[in-house]
Amino acid sequence: MQFGSWDVQIVSGGGFSLDGGAMFGTVPKVVWSKIYPADAENLIAMTTNCLLVRGEVEGKQHVILVDNGNGDKESDDFMARFKCEGRGVLDANLLKHGVRPEDITLCILSHLHFDHAGGSTRLDPSGQLVPSFPKARYVVQARDLEDAKAPHLRVKASYLPQNWEPLEAAGLLDTVEGALELLPGISVRLAPGHIEGLQNIVIEGGGRKLIYLADLIPTARHIQPAWCMGYDLDVVSCVNERQKVLGEVAGTDTVCVFEHDPQIPAGTVSRDPKGRYVVAPVLV
Repeated sequence: MQFGSWDVQIVSGGGFSLDGGAMFGTVPKVVWSKIYPADAENLIAMTTNCLLVRGEVEGKQHVILVDNGNGDKESDDFMARFKCEGRGVLDANLLKHGVRPEDITLCILSHLHFDHAGGSTRLDPSGQLVPSFPKARYVVQARDLEDAKAPHLRVKASYLPQNWEPLEAAGLLDTVEGALELLPGISVRLAPGHIEGLQNIVIEGGGRKLIYLADLIPTARHIQPAWCMGYDLDVVSCVNERQKVLGEVAGTDTVCVFEHDPQIPAGTVSRDPKGRYVVAPVLV
């Protein structure tokens, strides 16, 4: 899909599973399971919808990756616990578009939780942790990196130092504070609630707009503002931020990307006659 000079495609970093109750927080299972069925272990299928963004600015070619999934360096026990799809999935899917890890010039991370930034590093043949995209700058909110280094107990298990320490050691990790245009038509902005340092990525051009929602609204089935996750640290802020974003996009042709939805990766938002939000799928 084209947004001005930017060509944008969704590239899967691989599927995994999480507990349905945790994903829907206080929403009763009898309600959420009707639209997102769980298996016998109460797990629901998730995915990691990453963005591949390519374009030329002032004669320079940019190959940008937005988030990178769970990665493939963790132990077999870790991969089995979350029922991860397998190893090498993101690399294989990027290669389908003719992109190799060394081609990536910028990696924008919505935040540093392992299912969004786990693919930032990998093990080299000697078993050492190294940046997965050696020629890329990595960008994250300063507040998120601060929290990752001294995490709240509730999210400590989601922040794994091996996902960013090698980036810092290599001098590849950049931090930003709040809203910022990284390149013409590509910007980041804070979207607090899930965590304080979550950032959404906005791509604009040619009269079109895309918002990468990350864990603000992780799936299209979370489109109702109060349907927050048990993983959200500040539910009130999360609901407020969702209402703000939904008010911005509802009834427009803005493309919303739902990072963890395996069936509806992207869509436009409107309201039905009862005032509830609905998503119309689009292809990206």
